[in-house]
Amino acid sequence: MANVTTQLLTVALLVVPVLLLARDWMPKWVHRVPFAIISLAVMVRILAFWTIDLSDAQVVGYLPSDVSGLAAITHIFDGPDGLMLGLVFGFSAGIFWMNPASSECRWITLCWVLLIGWGIDSEGFATIPETALTAQPATLAWLGLIYPLVGLGLTTIVIPTLVDLENTSNPQLASTFCIIIVFLDFSSSPVAWMLLGLVSHRITGLRIHSYRGVATQHRWAGLLLTFTLSSIFIIIGLSWLASPQEPLNVLWPSRFTIGWILLCGIVGALTPTMGYDAFPRPEAWGFHSGLILAPALLPNLVWVEYAQYPIFIIGIIIPILATLPEYRPQMNMKRRIFEGSLLVSILPISLYLCTYIPLSLLVIIAIVPVLIRFQESVDEEE
Repeated sequence: MANVTTQLLTVALLVVPVLLLARDWMPKWVHRVPFAIISLAVMVRILAFWTIDLSDAQVVGYLPSDVSGLAAITHIFDGPDGLMLGLVFGFSAGIFWMNPASSECRWITLCWVLLIGWGIDSEGFATIPETALTAQPATLAWLGLIYPLVGLGLTTIVIPTLVDLENTSNPQLASTFCIIIVFLDFSSSPVAWMLLGLVSHRITGLRIHSYRGVATQHRWAGLLLTFTLSSIFIIIGLSWLASPQEPLNVLWPSRFTIGWILLCGIVGALTPTMGYDAFPRPEAWGFHSGLILAPALLPNLVWVEYAQYPIFIIGIIIPILATLPEYRPQMNMKRRIFEGSLLVSILPISLYLCTYIPLSLLVIIAIVPVLIRFQESVDEEE
């Protein structure tokens, strides 16, 4: 039973991305294939639980000994890999329901590869020697159904919002953030951090662009500030979260992680040369997008999990900070100094509060200002 599950997930990982990326040249029913493959995997897993097949590692590890028959189905998504299977099941159901457009398929494909390729252990459903069932009660039971619902929300609400942020209402944005925060709170998945960072950064960039416009002079100063401050904040944030007592001791061991993150940012900054220049400040947008994607692309890199929160904060505050050194006659020096000091202090203060306040609550506090819509303003320099 378990080997069939592993084979089905392998087929899903290799075949579905090709079908989604070639959506325009495929038959109309191709969006149903992901749901069909994952549904087969779930059916195999249901059969393993129904018959209490002890060759399934997840059954052995998470099915209580006093559970049998229909009650075993409530444990269908128990265990780390079982939960991720439930998430992918809901994710594929959303693809089936929504029939996504080509622009949405690119993000769906990226999330699909990250969720299955990095989120599910290849040995999670492997055959193991028969052992006794656990005597410990399951910790989730029916709460495991939250994962399929979160996966469904990712494809039906979160990704469409990310693709069309310019025309998104505040209720839809609030729903998007609620789904991502639930996903983040339950799993701490790099994919959740990636989606959270991308949506927050895009909103902040679009809002500050509509409010302050594009400077006609000294734009290079804003870009230089973006690259410099982002690098400094990543180093400070990663070092502090990894070792609050002795952050300096983390600098040298984390050099490869920081280098990988900045390399992804530099590659992202080159996206305008590949035609992705339809966003305000394309170089800065690409740079931050690369930073946000870096932890999700290599989630098992040492120390990389400590960079996720600083990158999220950077994506919100740096687009605003980057407008301060530019040529803007209507902004006096006092206002620039006040805004700059306030924004720069956000990361150190939030890092200090991490020891006293749950990270998910700090994320909610950081998101609330993002939902505030500024009154649209004409470019100051025109």
